[in-house]
Amino acid sequence: MKSRFGVCVALVAFCLPAVAGAASVREKTTYFAVRGSTLAELDQDLNRRGPFVSDTGIRHPGATQVKFDGKVTYKRTPEGCAVDATNLSLDLEMTLPKWIQPKRVPAHTKLIWETLEKDIRRHENRHAAIARNWLKRMESAIRNLRTEPNCSAMEEMVNTVTHRYLAGHERAQIEFDTIEGREVNFRLRRALSRAVEAQGSR
Repeated sequence: MKSRFGVCVALVAFCLPAVAGAASVREKTTYFAVRGSTLAELDQDLNRRGPFVSDTGIRHPGATQVKFDGKVTYKRTPEGCAVDATNLSLDLEMTLPKWIQPKRVPAHTKLIWETLEKDIRRHENRHAAIARNWLKRMESAIRNLRTEPNCSAMEEMVNTVTHRYLAGHERAQIEFDTIEGREVNFRLRRALSRAVEAQGSR
């Protein structure tokens, strides 16, 4: 007997082989070209070419698509029915900008772009880290479920726990985006200030 589930979550922006019995994570990064020689042109191209996120209905400077999937099997025991094995997986697809630089660009523009690009990458990496963390938590919770009287009840319990952890994951991602949205201007100014200082010390 087995349970199977799958969910795909598109996360607003701004994989590895598994050992036996452990959840697997597959990661992929794609890039979209951004062109322009001024900050205004770069901003315009980001808004025009950035990945479209259906949840918000707009384009973003970057995005991370998260897809959970998995299969759980059961075994009969003297006490009833228990989880036999878990085979969970996570697909992460990150979309990031890549600037196609013209030959002549002001140094200040380069510095600001590098600062912004690093922040976008950091943000998307954090989305991926949150997903990996919740995958591990969900797998551990399923494996440690107590025995149920029969396998139908065991399957129902696994489905309940699965949905609980998927909902927890979604809340964690939304909370992260909310905090990031409030702090974005301060964070970028601070990062730019550090970049300017580092450049001046070279």
